[in-house]
Amino acid sequence: MSVEILAPGGSVDGIYAAMLHGADAIYTGTQRFSARAFADNPSVEELCDILDFAHARDKKIYLTVNTLLTDEELEDHLYDLLLPLYDNGLDAVIVQDIGVMQFIHEAFPDLDIHASTQMTIVTADGANQWKPYGVTRVVPARELSIGEIAQMRKHTDLEMEVFVHGALCYCYSGQCMMSQSIGGRSGNRGMCAQPCRLPYRLSSGKTGYYLSPKDMCTLGQVGELMDAGVDSFKIEGRMKKLEYAALTARLYRMYADAHEAGIRPNDKELEKDVKKLMDLYNRGGFCKGYLFEKDKKEIIYKDKNGHYGVEVGTVLRVKKGEAVYRLSEEISYQDVLEFRDAKGEKVYEYTVKNGCIPPAEVAARYQKGCVIKPGQKVFRTKNAALLQEIDAALEQEKKEDKLPVQGIFQAEIGKEMRLQLSCGTVSCEVTGIHAEPAKGKAVSAEDVRKRLQKTGESEFTFSALDVSVEAGAFLPLGQIAALRRAGFAELGQKIKEKQLEKRRRVPAKRPQKQARSKKAKKEHLFVNVTDFRQIFEVKSIQTEGNSKMIPVFPLEWFPGKCWKKLADAMGDLPFMISLPVILDLPARKHFLQIWKQYGQELQKGNLTGILIQSLEHLTVLKQLEIDHLPRIAGPRLYQWNERTREVYQKLGMEDHVSLAAGRLAVMVTKGCVNQQTGNCLRTGGKPVPLEITTPKKDGFVSVPICEYCYNFCYEKEGKVQELQCEDDLPMLDLALVEPHDIRKVLKQWNFLS
Repeated sequence: MSVEILAPGGSVDGIYAAMLHGADAIYTGTQRFSARAFADNPSVEELCDILDFAHARDKKIYLTVNTLLTDEELEDHLYDLLLPLYDNGLDAVIVQDIGVMQFIHEAFPDLDIHASTQMTIVTADGANQWKPYGVTRVVPARELSIGEIAQMRKHTDLEMEVFVHGALCYCYSGQCMMSQSIGGRSGNRGMCAQPCRLPYRLSSGKTGYYLSPKDMCTLGQVGELMDAGVDSFKIEGRMKKLEYAALTARLYRMYADAHEAGIRPNDKELEKDVKKLMDLYNRGGFCKGYLFEKDKKEIIYKDKNGHYGVEVGTVLRVKKGEAVYRLSEEISYQDVLEFRDAKGEKVYEYTVKNGCIPPAEVAARYQKGCVIKPGQKVFRTKNAALLQEIDAALEQEKKEDKLPVQGIFQAEIGKEMRLQLSCGTVSCEVTGIHAEPAKGKAVSAEDVRKRLQKTGESEFTFSALDVSVEAGAFLPLGQIAALRRAGFAELGQKIKEKQLEKRRRVPAKRPQKQARSKKAKKEHLFVNVTDFRQIFEVKSIQTEGNSKMIPVFPLEWFPGKCWKKLADAMGDLPFMISLPVILDLPARKHFLQIWKQYGQELQKGNLTGILIQSLEHLTVLKQLEIDHLPRIAGPRLYQWNERTREVYQKLGMEDHVSLAAGRLAVMVTKGCVNQQTGNCLRTGGKPVPLEITTPKKDGFVSVPICEYCYNFCYEKEGKVQELQCEDDLPMLDLALVEPHDIRKVLKQWNFLS
């Protein structure tokens, strides 16, 4: 097989549908610790049955354990959840929490671990550093281009799994705190409230869905992805219907097989297939994601949220409550159509009673009060014929998806009847009652054959069946059916044992509970300084006896030519730096060039350490030749459990900093509101922080980081924050704080007497 098609499993039925329709592997969650807590996730018992079904067909099941876990959840619940699945041959787990990663690798040493996209892995070096923790596959950050994927592939032997279809996160690879901030539900705990799908108002008064990406579709780029070395095509959609999982799996499998066979996609067929996918679900049409889109504006659809549907016609005329529209697409019985105004808003919806083909004109009666005008577009939001087609195909595949069995039946008078069965390399034999001389009509070989071949709901079917019955013998037909059932049951058990033998593992061992590490309380206050004007105010406060205040300079906020001024301004006072949060391949190359030119100036000052804001930074420090400096884990590195703290220490980080006061950066994003509103520096605009507000007056301030082309999104108001852990070191974030307000802020937040 050339590439794995990895389909979403949001329900038991959806999992089976995707496997029957061509998926090679399924990723799914249980009712705990999954990033899609609101999906109809299968139980552990159901997953064990799914594993048997999948492995009998050489398919794989991956379990999502991709939320942040507390010490209690990790120590008291995770092992018991995973143990029966591990023993039943679970193929891999998908993980974002590095404490969870360490726990699983220790408890289940033979279980493959896939590093989630939420780990924001953007380079081969960043991927390779997780090999000692049992990682065998990485899901890179979704914001990478196809060129970056290909480059990563060249420098790692880890498997590469890439999202190719479905919804995109506005936040950088899903590391979002906005859901908790605005919706009161943590996306990192599996309960995303999808605040990115809300309408927002800019300070200018403009309103739109500025944070809502289109769905991604790369069906036409399957060949490029395969040529780049992608091992697994991941389809998003655990919250979508089973028809979605089935059709996406089937089409991506078909296009991958065609590329492997050297067949170029037919443009008309491709257009037809993409339209089918659009009928299932799309937001404002499809985009090709960051993989292939050069213009980020193409990724966002700011005019409408929810299912966009497919345009099927245009209104020609309206008269006395009746609208006549000309078809551009075929419509069918039970299709649901929407009439939309110039702004894309729904003005009328109805269900089709009679199908029709273009370019026919169709008349539709509409309700009084609806404003329908010539020129308005008609969209289909439910393609009933397509859904029926998928469901019918599934029913047929269920009938045909049976394991082929070769059988030999023998019956001799006075001896036990025997049934020998074989499926592939697995075989068994079962025996039944003795055949007796017939007192009336004897049983024939054909009678036996008919009864044996009634396999019904069984997962087996006879591909060959040899029946031998001695003349004059009698056997109750019910006993023949019972023998078949017994034979199939034993054969199924032997197949399962064979599969488990292939996946024989080191026995699991429950890890010992971690002792809580108590550290002496340190009194340092780290201050994130984002404005050159703030430096002198902070310095003056330092020199007034507040020597325990240590400024941290996030280098993405300061042009390289200013680094000498930073160091000079601090004099003998200690300071720290943090590297740009997003250091994908182009950004990393750019930053290294700047460091080569200006980095020495920083080191001439009293540079005392590095605040780590991304685990990718650990690999960059070696290239900068400053990995000898003390390292502290920054507030953007999650720490929900003691094992995470332990991993950080192994990676050379001495402590962990949490935001104690200031505006919380609820997300970092490559989706830039300034670009969408014409304020992009690269197109002659004047990028400024933009205040963005929900209808409920919630919101945030988007700050452009133009040199690296991404945004920080901050809460509207600064406030005192609860530390992640009582032993964490506190940080004050001065982002968007005016210099003359710093003392007031410090007093307000009890950092200055």
